[in-house]
Amino acid sequence: MFKLLIAEDVKTVRETLARSIPWERLGIALIGAAENGEEALAWLDREAPDLLLTDIGMPKMNGLQLIEAFKARKPDIRCIILSGLNEFEHARQAIKLQVQEYILKPIDPGEIVRVFEQVVRELREERAARQGSADAAQRLREELPRLTETLSAGAGPGDFKKKKLVEQALRYLKEAYARKELALSEVAASVGLSDKYLNSLVKEVTGMTINQLIVRLRLEEAARLLKDPAIRIYEICDRIGYTDQDYFRETFKKQFGLTPTEYRNEYL
Repeated sequence: MFKLLIAEDVKTVRETLARSIPWERLGIALIGAAENGEEALAWLDREAPDLLLTDIGMPKMNGLQLIEAFKARKPDIRCIILSGLNEFEHARQAIKLQVQEYILKPIDPGEIVRVFEQVVRELREERAARQGSADAAQRLREELPRLTETLSAGAGPGDFKKKKLVEQALRYLKEAYARKELALSEVAASVGLSDKYLNSLVKEVTGMTINQLIVRLRLEEAARLLKDPAIRIYEICDRIGYTDQDYFRETFKKQFGLTPTEYRNEYL
């Protein structure tokens, strides 16, 4: 189930939201109903929700401030505004904060059910995609160590030397892949071959080019480091040999189907 927190300062509305909506049937666990923004924000230290349903006009901290504070600490949270303040400025700020829906009072249970059915459907689809990316990461971790092991398997007299050269190049790659200046020419020089010949040799034996292997080694290490929240994403980018964070993000998403931030949130 996905966890929901409600923030609403009017007691009757708060109780109606808690009792009149079939949250469990929607696949949602209601973990709390706070009466102001500060109380709602304190929930993050106890049990972080996946969903936030909040009024705008609340004492101590209004709904928009609450959403901004939540997203600063949990960027992937889904936020839905429930308010009687039908004003353009509030709607514009809500769009800027990437609010999922803007529902106007008075409360319409049918409308709330419809909105949350859609949100839960999207969350389930994302969860399935993340599980698929986690499986892909596991396959990637298992595949790379096997490359070296399979090089000598089934080698005949004519290709044994080729496989040995590729094995030597792979060992060099595993030691040097995180260096920003690493180039194909350097790897080729380490085994005494031309760039073109080594690349074709590696492709013949492993099914991948040198550059593809470098990318896979870097992304494998990035996936491992992302599970440690103490390491900032820009530090990971630097550690694995990328100088452009945008390029790293695009490359990582192409491989895993998630941005580095999304991948990290899966393990927090």
